[in-house]
Amino acid sequence: MTLGRQEWNSHAELIGRVTLSWNQNVHQLLRIFSHLTGLGSPLAEALFFSHQSDRGQRQLIRRTADAVGLRQEHKAGLFKLLKRLDDVSTGRNLAVHTVFGVSLFDPGTGAWGPTVVPALNPSQDPRLEPDFSSQFERIDRKLGAIHRDMEDWLVHTPFPERPWGMPPFVGGEHLSSG
Repeated sequence: MTLGRQEWNSHAELIGRVTLSWNQNVHQLLRIFSHLTGLGSPLAEALFFSHQSDRGQRQLIRRTADAVGLRQEHKAGLFKLLKRLDDVSTGRNLAVHTVFGVSLFDPGTGAWGPTVVPALNPSQDPRLEPDFSSQFERIDRKLGAIHRDMEDWLVHTPFPERPWGMPPFVGGEHLSSG
């Protein structure tokens, strides 16, 4: 086995778990968007994913909840979930976008032996903790909890009354008021 391969694989698994947990939450957001609008796929997907940033998708959910007149108690719960995602997004971004490498010396402990370290010194982002593995484990647990809580929100939130009666397009023709 190549020196450091086991350490690298463990690190890659952790980054993969954080990434997959994040993606599961994005899928939950798509489900929430569909729940709020009543739109199914592929239209819901086309609109939701037209926002290229995760932050833009979360903002779309906030604005949609306002636009459909979601009841205040359900909106408050949804906005708390979105805030939790906002708060954990920095840690997710650190996991996904930090450049890492393998060193034969651990600068944190002063011990010799293969270890995964940020490749750039100083680190790309001061929010990366010295024990970044523990930091990423916490992020993964938080993302799992948010995912479960979004599922709970979906199950317990009735569809909002939609103020529009019918779609603006019927049979490919635009409906006009004239």
